[in-house]
Amino acid sequence: MATPAIALRFRNTTPGIDTISEHLKVLANRSMVWWGWWKKDTELLRPDVLERQLPSGTTGTLLLADSVSRMWSATCSRWTIDPHDVDLDLLPAYYRSAVDRVAAFFLITELSPTAFDKELSDDLILGEKTFLDLGDPEDRRNAKATADGHLSAPIDAKSRSSVLHLSDLHFGKDYGFRTSTEIVSIGDQRRTLTECLVRDLERIGMHNDIGAVVVTGDFISGGDWDDGVREAIFREFESLRSALGIGCESIVAAPGNHDIVRYRDGQALGVADQSVQRQTNQRHEREYRTFVNQLVGRDWQKPLNFVSRVQLQSADILLCVLNSCTITATQWTEYGFVGSSGLATMRLLASQPSVRPTYKCLALHHHLLPVADIETPQAKGVSLTLDASQLLEEAQGVGVQLALHGHQHVPKIARYQNIALMGAQSFPPIHVVSNGSTGAKKDRLGSERNTYCVFTFTDKGAGLHFRALRPDGKDAGAVFQGELDLEPHLP
Repeated sequence: MATPAIALRFRNTTPGIDTISEHLKVLANRSMVWWGWWKKDTELLRPDVLERQLPSGTTGTLLLADSVSRMWSATCSRWTIDPHDVDLDLLPAYYRSAVDRVAAFFLITELSPTAFDKELSDDLILGEKTFLDLGDPEDRRNAKATADGHLSAPIDAKSRSSVLHLSDLHFGKDYGFRTSTEIVSIGDQRRTLTECLVRDLERIGMHNDIGAVVVTGDFISGGDWDDGVREAIFREFESLRSALGIGCESIVAAPGNHDIVRYRDGQALGVADQSVQRQTNQRHEREYRTFVNQLVGRDWQKPLNFVSRVQLQSADILLCVLNSCTITATQWTEYGFVGSSGLATMRLLASQPSVRPTYKCLALHHHLLPVADIETPQAKGVSLTLDASQLLEEAQGVGVQLALHGHQHVPKIARYQNIALMGAQSFPPIHVVSNGSTGAKKDRLGSERNTYCVFTFTDKGAGLHFRALRPDGKDAGAVFQGELDLEPHLP
């Protein structure tokens, strides 16, 4: 086969379907098969690139790669972006009904395994791309230029020493605090979240020391991005930023499973059809992406996995934000899954310089460790991150000391550390802090209380104020207060 012209990345996401096997079946029976490119919502369709790399009437070579260290070469006889040009009998049955949502089709006459190219795979994965123009060195350079998407501009908070951690706000039907425009009835003592937070921060003398706010998902409930709900969030965060004296760039957000909903209750689609729809139409991410763009100014097309540097008074925080809501092929959307792009992003922590005393942290929505007894699988799933073991192993390897998450509304602090076996390397422990829910109303909390965290970082160590929060603003007391066994990475 000729030198590859383009590379396409894919994942096996439809239950019971192996992508390559299904295409090979059609190819064996009909001597050709259409391959559909399931473009990401954040990628551009470039017919000019296809015309240049796979000219009409000639045979180009297509390289197909996925994220599980396998790669195939394919001979492409022609391509089209018009679904009416596609003979459905030459397309695997599992996505024939989705042809109008596929970005481009390639007619393949040969398909065979080839040597795995890890460098190419890394370019696709870290760039969160599904298409790469192998004939354009600039496209490869852009894929490698992780600073544009995965490394955010530093947050300058050199006059402050602390970071506020919120999670599971659940604006909308499950929100427990008064919104800024809500008219409450007589006897309703609820205050706004900002009033309650600032009043409690004043109690512990921290209200003038917050340099950044980290929110680990579930801004809303059930994917309800209604205009009124969005407006309530924007108003509350504007009020909070004003009270704390910080800008919108100082808000760092990770998505939760209620923010990115793949399988809604009551939908008639089966799991397999739902998986195909979500791969060919990524509206489930689009609403969260545009929300974050309005909330903090981050480009909606940039990756949801990224590294942010918070520059505090005497120390830096390298904060790796991970999207743990990437699972597609199941109704069990409570599961967390980060995947290869998040793992590749986390590895960037190893290459970032420590020019000052520096702490390395993770922030994601789903659990890395169990926090409660209700982890048993149920009809709609459980909360643990499926690739938690790999995440924790990689995190130790790149020097992560602290991991923050939310999700199950249960506050907990734990430490994770592997015991070196057979001469393997041992690493310092990772402190894992489950924030609980900051904003959910009582009937979503059960016996738990609303909670939030304040982490203080210096060049000598780190401390934690883990606080309970009442919707009426009265003192709810401390969940934990003390020093964490953390030491910064030194220059």
